[in-house]
Amino acid sequence: MRTDDEHGPDETGDEADPNAGPAEIGATTGEPRADAVAAMIEPSDGITQVVSATSFDESPPEDVAAVDGRTPASRSAPDWLDSFSLLEERLGRRLDAIQSVLERESRAEATRERVVDRLHAELQEYKQDLLLKVQRPIFLDLIQLHDDIGKMIEARPRDEVDPDRTAAVRGILQSIQVALEDILYRQGVEPFSVEGDAFDPRRQRALSTVPTEDPTRNKAVAARLRRGFQSGERMIRPELVSVYTFRPPAAPPG
Repeated sequence: MRTDDEHGPDETGDEADPNAGPAEIGATTGEPRADAVAAMIEPSDGITQVVSATSFDESPPEDVAAVDGRTPASRSAPDWLDSFSLLEERLGRRLDAIQSVLERESRAEATRERVVDRLHAELQEYKQDLLLKVQRPIFLDLIQLHDDIGKMIEARPRDEVDPDRTAAVRGILQSIQVALEDILYRQGVEPFSVEGDAFDPRRQRALSTVPTEDPTRNKAVAARLRRGFQSGERMIRPELVSVYTFRPPAAPPG
């Protein structure tokens, strides 16, 4: 009687065939089949995608590669140059459009500033005109008082009993006249006299005429009676003068 160690090959016929394939070995030995092992070590789709995404592909980004509708694999060096030129042209058009918008906004802003400045100037002029319109009657009364005091200073009494007293009175009147000029000056009103001897009807008023037989002196200023007053470029009271008037000499009788 033999023991298990003395037994030969499996009497049941299950001894593995040395020429049998892995699948057959697995079938006879109870080990995993070769196709099952291959399925276990085959990379999944996710790993394949990660490897493909991290491959050293030198192709440009999708948005650059699709400029002319062709894939990166079918593009040559001139095609790349054309694509970048087209992209540069598009960027240039976009930049030109942005620059046009900025220039239009800049012009609009400059126009708005000019309008605001003009409206401000008109408002200031309106305020000045309104203020001058209100103050004008007061200025005219002060100017009239100034003229009357000037007449009193120029007046000479027939008999000066006390010359010192007369001189003192004239000094007081002159100081009052200067004080009135200071009041007007603080309000922007200044006296003026037109230069030259030619009569200027825009800035002078003729209170009297002086006849003359010299035709060259016709309409020339004969005497300056009172100074004019103005506020800036606005006339308050013109200068008061007398003017020469030409009168031809009378013909001799006979």
